[in-house]
Amino acid sequence: MKALIIAAHGSRKNQSNLEVAKLVERVSKKAKGSFETVELAFLQMANPLLENKINELVQKGATKIVIFPFFIASGSHVLFDIPELIKQAQLTHNHVEFILTRHLGKIEAIEDVIIHEVIK
Repeated sequence: MKALIIAAHGSRKNQSNLEVAKLVERVSKKAKGSFETVELAFLQMANPLLENKINELVQKGATKIVIFPFFIASGSHVLFDIPELIKQAQLTHNHVEFILTRHLGKIEAIEDVIIHEVIK
């Protein structure tokens, strides 16, 4: 099974977490055929935590897990925390292929999204 995890920071504010969950639902609909499942995970303050989501997907039969960091800038979570979680997961689940994509702020098309939003 090929899975995509959209990894966000997590918030004490449930509304913020729900906003990300709704985005993941929209991505899931558009990614049909590319991934068997698209899931949400958080780094802190909300569930499911990324490490738990990885373990859950492996238990369900995932053999390839793509992790997309839903972060604008490359802070500690992007530079250290997520890569370390993936490194540990790879040691535990050496039969699973893990792919870490660029974070949201590194994607060149983000400028187009901003321009599209402000020039309506």
